[in-house]
Amino acid sequence: MPYRSIVRRLVRILAPILLTVAILVGGWQLYLSTPEPVLDVSAGARGPTIGAVYFGGPDQPVGRLRQVLLDRIRATPPGEAITWATYYFLDPELARALIAASDRGVKVILVVEGDPRLETANNQVLAMLRRHSLHGGLVVRRPPGFPFEEVSGKLHIKIYAFSYPRPSALVGSFNPSGGGGGDAATIREIGDQDRGHNLLVEIASRPLIDRLVAHVHLLAENGGSVDRFSIENNRIVRDRDTALYFYPRLRADIVEQAIDRLGPGDHLWAAVSHLKNETVGNLIDAAERGATLDLIVHDTERRVPQRAIDRLTRAGVLVRRFRTADGLPMHAKFFVLEQAGRRTAYFGSLNFNRNSRLLNDELLVASTDAGLSARLLRRFVVMDREVDRQPVAGSRTGR
Repeated sequence: MPYRSIVRRLVRILAPILLTVAILVGGWQLYLSTPEPVLDVSAGARGPTIGAVYFGGPDQPVGRLRQVLLDRIRATPPGEAITWATYYFLDPELARALIAASDRGVKVILVVEGDPRLETANNQVLAMLRRHSLHGGLVVRRPPGFPFEEVSGKLHIKIYAFSYPRPSALVGSFNPSGGGGGDAATIREIGDQDRGHNLLVEIASRPLIDRLVAHVHLLAENGGSVDRFSIENNRIVRDRDTALYFYPRLRADIVEQAIDRLGPGDHLWAAVSHLKNETVGNLIDAAERGATLDLIVHDTERRVPQRAIDRLTRAGVLVRRFRTADGLPMHAKFFVLEQAGRRTAYFGSLNFNRNSRLLNDELLVASTDAGLSARLLRRFVVMDREVDRQPVAGSRTGR
């Protein structure tokens, strides 16, 4: 067996052990140095914390979410700022719009993952952006060298912030991976996000927007990643009914802790593209305690293993795979939990698998804003009507 293959195998075996030790040591240091894990930024804040909610999907105009971003870029005048971090970026029209904005005097900061799962996916757009550099505002995250790339995470976060016409930040599950960028095979592999289910939620709270913008700047200053042991990344940033959780963090099981509090009479709805590992066990335990759980998940074995669906179904969880004839992705990521008549929504870039919870740079948002939960549940009903209602039996093996 080649030396490199042997080393990779050893790294894969040892990585979870080393990561666990590092988390324990770092957790103790954080405990000693952080008197208050919650950063309350609500002093003097006014108005709602959540603004518009935008959905993409087969029932929406093709490219609706990219158009929202494109319109905002084009409307941003000189002297204002556009501050982005994203994972996949295959959209040349959006890239050209950012270049034009930078040239007319907009301060553009763009942090992009340089080594996504499909390694060549971003190459075309990144080549265009590198030639220009956005006047120094472009940062492409690269993983550490071998063998450390085996245990390094990805820049999977999605933050699209604008200072004009008023400060706002769009966050959620959408990657700008369409608009004619990439070849057909690439789009099939990662999923056509201009046509599949996705969402972007506008954060309207000025203090929360400021923290999101600061986080992108921190990513840019550190080459596209943030230390999991940093104080900043482990704080809960809260303005009244909405809180931000940045990853990687030591306490990663935010949604799982909420699921663990569900019992008889409580209800959970979720549309999630990735579902594996510990979260599956938390959902099963909640169902066995008497909570009602209703899930829509992606239709590939890689993202949601069939064995996980079988376990959930045996526990009484209603779970369906989202299918379309042309294989459009169900890339949304949101939970709505109802307990004692109170609803809490969770959404963001976070996938419910090991890499997102323990390695990646991600964002999770929790909000008790009643309007947000209502809009997400209405969207869940729309998606539910599209789901293949045949008994779940197997899944596709791709994406």
